[in-house]
Amino acid sequence: MGVIEKLKKKSASPWSFSLYMETALYDPEYGYYKKDHIKLGKEGDFYTSNHVHPVFAKTFARFFSDVIKKEGLFPVICEWGAGDGRFARNVLSCLKENDGDLFEKVQYLIVETSPYHQRGIQETVGELYDKIQMFQDFEEVRQKLPSFNGIIFSNELIDAFPVDVVEKTESGYLEVKVDLVEGTLKEKLVPCSNKDIIHWLDHYGPELPLQHRTEINLSMKEWLRQVASWVNHGIIVTVDYGYSNNELIAPERRDGSLRGYYQHQMINNPLQYPGEMDLTSHIQWDAFRKILRENNFSEIFHERQDKFLLKAGLFTFLEEVKDYHPFSETFKLNRAIQTLVQPGGISSSFQVNIQGKNVVHSENYGLFNEDPYQINK
Repeated sequence: MGVIEKLKKKSASPWSFSLYMETALYDPEYGYYKKDHIKLGKEGDFYTSNHVHPVFAKTFARFFSDVIKKEGLFPVICEWGAGDGRFARNVLSCLKENDGDLFEKVQYLIVETSPYHQRGIQETVGELYDKIQMFQDFEEVRQKLPSFNGIIFSNELIDAFPVDVVEKTESGYLEVKVDLVEGTLKEKLVPCSNKDIIHWLDHYGPELPLQHRTEINLSMKEWLRQVASWVNHGIIVTVDYGYSNNELIAPERRDGSLRGYYQHQMINNPLQYPGEMDLTSHIQWDAFRKILRENNFSEIFHERQDKFLLKAGLFTFLEEVKDYHPFSETFKLNRAIQTLVQPGGISSSFQVNIQGKNVVHSENYGLFNEDPYQINK
């Protein structure tokens, strides 16, 4: 049995794209994210900025420390979708090294659905694991903490949420569904009757040109609504790739952004390798931002990742070169810093969005007041 058989047990085809993705990615037996195999890094299917160097997470740790102190937040960081645990390890290591008082008080929560990643996180974090509390899902963490005061962080989380797909034609919106034809998964376009999709397009956009398709991330709306109701005092920091509505309707995106990644190769057909590859679509940032406004959050920051890292103090981690061997730790560090901010590099594809609820001192954050070109401060 595999993904197709699991789909057939749920209903007859054609299936919505969101049901297909939910099964292909998150099925307890056959979902890509649930399987016991390496998904991240050189041996997996894709890299994240977190795999460039620990300095990526350390820059965020510096920012987290600043916000916790200036806002008087509980010293709690909740990472959603922690993957292999590198970010958690590097944040905690940075706090231990540079801010011992905060490190002693900090609690690091992880919400991670993958049992494979849960085991890997414990191994990756090592002796720092006693600072971590692990949760399977939102309901479990909410039972432990009925309300939240602190920082919520995610890196490339929402791009993997299941999405529906629509296309605009002269006869109206068509929903792109997944059909089973002689044992093979194929697209099937049917008139869109999903009222949630129609409402989304009317309320959040984009206004699609004819013969243009896009993804509708209803799961993102539900997740943001739940998290927003949970947070009493704090910020949500979201790192991901996405487009504005105007960017989504550009001619070069007429086929949408839904893609697969298999052994570091981009696969244009998301129905290929069901359960064997990552599936991802770009965040609709205009919708993301509007949903949080509707749920009593205020936007603090939205910029490309390289601009965030620079403003958050990335260059403070530069070190003077004393050992000119190209594989020395100093060379690796300084080269990684260059990689994270160079034009056209990995950071140019990502954005950092920061939203706050009941925070009142954001204008005092170092993010907005420090000289980004300072060294070793």
